[in-house]
Amino acid sequence: MTALSREDRPRWLAALLMGLLFILALLIGSWFLRACAPVGPLTSVSTIETPAPPAPPPPPDPTPVLKASLDEAEADGRKLRAEVAALEAEIKSKLAQCKPVEPPKPVAPPPKPVERPKPPPVAAAPPPPLPADRWAQKDLGMLQGCWRLGRDTEGNIGLAGRTERCAVKAGRICFGSNGSGERRTTAHCPGTGTITCTAPITARFGNDNSLGTTQPPVPCTPPQASWNGPPNSLTCRRVSDTLAICRDRLNFEHEFRRE
Repeated sequence: MTALSREDRPRWLAALLMGLLFILALLIGSWFLRACAPVGPLTSVSTIETPAPPAPPPPPDPTPVLKASLDEAEADGRKLRAEVAALEAEIKSKLAQCKPVEPPKPVAPPPKPVERPKPPPVAAAPPPPLPADRWAQKDLGMLQGCWRLGRDTEGNIGLAGRTERCAVKAGRICFGSNGSGERRTTAHCPGTGTITCTAPITARFGNDNSLGTTQPPVPCTPPQASWNGPPNSLTCRRVSDTLAICRDRLNFEHEFRRE
């Protein structure tokens, strides 16, 4: 018997533990069911009806108050209009007693100073046509422009084997900047009419400080007249800043001036 009792002890312990766990599971399940299942109210609510409150009294009529305010405003307006009329009358009476202010008399403007006419500007004097320094330097550039040679005169001109007395105008020479230019002479003859001769001319300074010109022989207009070159070559000597005297091969002298 002692041996059997020892063999049965673990079985009893296991059965006891299983029973305790089952009871614990039942308790836990009942707790979850109580927590999750809805529970009906235990108390009943009853509604008690109370009587309705009495209606509020009607608002007072504002008409008497507004009428009194309007009457008071009209009275104030009449009082103000009376004060304004009194002030206007007082201002008018004071204005009538005041002397009118005379406007200031216009002041005459001061007389304008008399402007004296300005003298006309003095034109700068042109440089002299034949300055001594440029002549001494043998500067042909000072000859640039046109010059008058001699004066109006009379002379005999040979025309196709005959001679005619003609009015010979002063000659004209026009130079460029290098001493080359053109010389022209004109004569009016009673039988032949107007004779015009034009020839190229070249000027150069000599060693004796004289100015010489040369020109070739040329036909004139009309062709009955011709202009021989060498007899009409010139040798000019400076006399002043405005004058030189030129002599041709026929020993005639001619004044040389700027036009």
